Amino acid sequence: MEKYYKFRNNTLFTHGYTWAMSIIPKSSTDSFSCPECGIRHNAPSGAFDVIVEGGSKYPDVLGCGAYPFLILSEAIINDWKEAGINAFATFPVNIAKVKSKKLLSVHPPRYFRVEITGTCKINLEASGYSLLPRSTRCNHSRLEKIGTKGMFMVPGSWDGTPLFRDHEIFPRLNFCTEIIVELARKHKRTNFRFVLLEDAEDPPGKGLEYLK
Repeated sequence: MEKYYKFRNNTLFTHGYTWAMSIIPKSSTDSFSCPECGIRHNAPSGAFDVIVEGGSKYPDVLGCGAYPFLILSEAIINDWKEAGINAFATFPVNIAKVKSKKLLSVHPPRYFRVEITGTCKINLEASGYSLLPRSTRCNHSRLEKIGTKGMFMVPGSWDGTPLFRDHEIFPRLNFCTEIIVELARKHKRTNFRFVLLEDAEDPPGKGLEYLK
């Protein structure tokens, strides 16, 4: 039976890895603010530079404190392409400034912002979400979480790709199948956080110990 996972960086649960605290746009910026529902969005549409802070090592999955982008090393991108996985688009991420003395003499990997193109739909009711009335100003979806249930997909909504998102309701959450975990384990790619899709939201601990 296929297993599905949520994944992101694991910086908050590990030690020693630097992360991107600031973004410097290198592409047009998408900005939006709704005075009615409070939703705000201000992020580059494509490539950007980052300022990294803290830590003594560069991870393969670079955490981003400015916005929940998925930023991955070129090594991960190559792993996926060699395995025939192509359900994503990439944009260069350059390190413009390093605010960590321990990393000043360390050559960083090449990083890319990754936008997943595979699709699914999350079953809101089964996942413990209530859909609130849409704002009359922006028409954005608003959710209320009830309980601590994990996530479940609408049957038949997943397009079968190893990387996928619910682009309408959860556009910043990343989902994957077991092959992404296996590739991270095989090539020892650092700072992934994998949690089974059906597990409770943000469970404590480091997530799946995929590097053991």
